[in-house]
Amino acid sequence: MGNTDAARLDGRVALVTGGASGIGQATARRLSRDGATVVIADIDGEGAEAVAKDIQNAGGLAEAVPCDQADPDQVAVLFERLQRHDRLDICVANAGWGRFGAFLEIPEKTWRRTFEINVTGTFLICQAAARRMAELGNGGAIVVTSSSGAVEPVALFTAYCSAKAALNMMVKIMAYELGQFDIRVNAVMPGVTETAMTGGLLATGARSYNEAESPLGRLGKPEDIAGAVAYLVSDDSGYVNGAALLVDGGGSAYNPGWFGTDFRRRGEASWILRHEQVPVQEAGNA
Repeated sequence: MGNTDAARLDGRVALVTGGASGIGQATARRLSRDGATVVIADIDGEGAEAVAKDIQNAGGLAEAVPCDQADPDQVAVLFERLQRHDRLDICVANAGWGRFGAFLEIPEKTWRRTFEINVTGTFLICQAAARRMAELGNGGAIVVTSSSGAVEPVALFTAYCSAKAALNMMVKIMAYELGQFDIRVNAVMPGVTETAMTGGLLATGARSYNEAESPLGRLGKPEDIAGAVAYLVSDDSGYVNGAALLVDGGGSAYNPGWFGTDFRRRGEASWILRHEQVPVQEAGNA
């Protein structure tokens, strides 16, 4: 876990979506330790409340708001709650969702849900946050959780990678348009990170493969990503705008992907988890 500076974000208000678990939870805790008041939004309202209470018990300031970011009405309620604060300095648009499957077999509802949550939901959160920041006139920092899959193709993750690639472009355009309001917008692109979303795959034995292929010899931890976010929302990154920061342990330097197949076997969808030789149908779903 990285070092923290309890005064770095003192007096600032931060919104973290998807803050009930994984990267979002680690980010909420990190920003609190750095001095921010944290508003945790998550479709899992009870989980968000539990994280907020833990932060409060540790001496921080936090509150939880249940929110499905793909629902415009719930996003509106979230930002009505945020009106209680006289400022909004930080927005970490972290909530996301993904499923894997061969391109020929992806259900339309899975494709639509992936984009509703990852793209439309993130758009709704970022637009509302940017409007609030512009209205207040104090500038701000927005960080979007993208993925290394936005720039490195990952077999069987067509919908997820496509959605994250869309976020990267949205971040660039937001950075260009919102700079006039002193609002900086950046993305973090995690590599393989130990979260609930990746748990199903890592349990199959893919853990050892990904550890072996990582130049650092390990998987990412939520705290690794939280540290990068803490930098991007701080004054230390005051001239960083429109960036997409890879936080993957160097994995993208050599990224053969989780899944492979023997392309000599023409017309067969015989995908396996690399090295472990585990058929996809036995791997479960993240």
